[in-house]
Amino acid sequence: MQVVALVATMECVYAFAAFVLIPLWFPQTTPFVQYVSSALLQLTFLPLILVAQEVSNRRERAHIEAEHRAVMKELKALRALIVHPSKDSTHAS
Repeated sequence: MQVVALVATMECVYAFAAFVLIPLWFPQTTPFVQYVSSALLQLTFLPLILVAQEVSNRRERAHIEAEHRAVMKELKALRALIVHPSKDSTHAS
C-alpha cells in the first residue's frame, strides 16, 4: 500500500496537474498525455484506490467488532454487579 500513500499526497496532485498542462507548451504531446491520463492512470489507480479502501474498511470493521465485544463484556460485568452486588462493593457507613 506504499503506492496509495504516495498517490494520496498533494505533491502527487501537483505532479499530475503539471503533467496535464504539458500540452499547453508542447501541443504535439497531447495524444500521449491524453492516453496516459485517461487510460493508464485511471485504469491503474482506480482499482488501487478501491483495494486500499476495502483493506481500510476491513481493519475498521475488525476494530469496531473488537470494541463492541469489550463493551458488551463490561456491560455484562456491570449487570452482574447490579443484580448480585458483592459484599466488598458495598460501602460501610
